[in-house]
Amino acid sequence: MLFCLIGATIILGAIIGFAFSDGAFFCRLGGQIVHGVFSIACFTLVGVAFWRFGWKIGLLDFLLVFIASNVGLRLHKYLRKGSGL
Repeated sequence: MLFCLIGATIILGAIIGFAFSDGAFFCRLGGQIVHGVFSIACFTLVGVAFWRFGWKIGLLDFLLVFIASNVGLRLHKYLRKGSGL
């Protein structure tokens, strides 16, 4: 259960960083709603980690959200720069 929870949080964080780093989709209302739903789901999983496993695992999960979203953002920028767009 612990690894599934942390894995799901990391995956959602990476999706947020990778998919919503481009301004074309995020600037519209639909993109902001989808981004908000993903963010709420991600931080709900962090809350579950705090509640179920204690503050140490919850804090680790919270840190992993930010790391995963920044890695996704950097990966998107690197792949976009490499394709010449």
